[in-house]
Amino acid sequence: MEKSLEGDLASVEVPDLLTFLHQGQRSGVLAMERADQETKLYLRGGSPVYAASTRDDLRLGALLVRLGRLGQGALDEALGQQQAAGPRLGQILVASQHITEAELGSFLKVQVSEVIFETFGWEDGWFSFYEKVPPPHTAVTLEMALQNLLIEGVRRIDVRPRLAEVFPDLALAVEMVVNPDRVKHIATLTPEEWNVLFLLDGRRSLSEICRLAGDVDEASTLQILHVLLRARFAIVVEAPPATPSQAAPVIIPVPDTGDPFAPRPASTPVRVSVEFPTGMRSAKVADDTKEIVTPKAVQYLANTGNVTVSRLVLVADGKETSFPLSRDAYTLGRHRNNDIVISDPKVSSFHARIDRSAEGFTLNDLKSRNGTFLNGKRIETGVLKTGDEVRLGTARLLYKIDYTSG
Repeated sequence: MEKSLEGDLASVEVPDLLTFLHQGQRSGVLAMERADQETKLYLRGGSPVYAASTRDDLRLGALLVRLGRLGQGALDEALGQQQAAGPRLGQILVASQHITEAELGSFLKVQVSEVIFETFGWEDGWFSFYEKVPPPHTAVTLEMALQNLLIEGVRRIDVRPRLAEVFPDLALAVEMVVNPDRVKHIATLTPEEWNVLFLLDGRRSLSEICRLAGDVDEASTLQILHVLLRARFAIVVEAPPATPSQAAPVIIPVPDTGDPFAPRPASTPVRVSVEFPTGMRSAKVADDTKEIVTPKAVQYLANTGNVTVSRLVLVADGKETSFPLSRDAYTLGRHRNNDIVISDPKVSSFHARIDRSAEGFTLNDLKSRNGTFLNGKRIETGVLKTGDEVRLGTARLLYKIDYTSG
């Protein structure tokens, strides 16, 4: 065997090591050892496909008991048969009709993922990578995109007890470092994780992101941010200087006379940032993803429904100024770090949010002081339809749909 890489796991984390091997499209076995355990991860073209560990609680029988699929007595009986006759445990369980052949294949894939996930918490030990060592020829292999594997593994690590250590400065910003269109085609995230991902713009601080995500105590959103950071979807950066954002459109609202049909004075010109998404061919997500990841996690494109092209329109002095809704999330409020800044003392710093959904776009109030109004009614959330009026403070915007695929 040709050893091409070795090192101390106290100085490198397993997710980072797997990412490095994936970037080089390496094939072989990553052997990891510590005092009481040895684990081997087999890679093909940079992606883990099989894993084995000496830990008893990571064996197939222990997994089936933990999942409630097999009783301890039945497992002990099957292990006795294995010691006497020698066949593999899975074959014994199928022969005794405790599980079916199809279930065995599925459980073996789950077992492989559990072995991989367990290594994500290693803080000591040694690793060596041997090139071109294939998995056992009898192995049931896992086919899954590495990013989804990393996300699910990190998702299972609860960092809430040490959030102050993980995020010592909530004034720092978070910036997305992956192509969002590509992520929408390959990643499986929970709805909450998708919402947080689309708030990462390099301007908003950690505390602002928590506020915009609707997290009262910040812990849940910071846990999600930890997942996105460890999956290398984003990085922590210094917040930009407190100068007016060059990316955010600014609305200067007209005085509110109480009469919606009253003449409107001329408004200050509105600065608009237009961003059009680039097309991208859909990438195939590995078949075993649904076997492994949390049931709440879905591909973004699998949940979008109809394609909707729409915009917000500010009408002032008989003229319309449009804000195309080409991205997946927009925030509205008085603070400079919103996507649409509304200069109105009646508008909260982070007042409302517009999200793309399966139904089109939805308007969500962010617990604003004076409320968010849709067609004159105060709402917490509502699906937008063409012609709807959105009011925040004295600013009135019309929602218009230019095209929908449905």
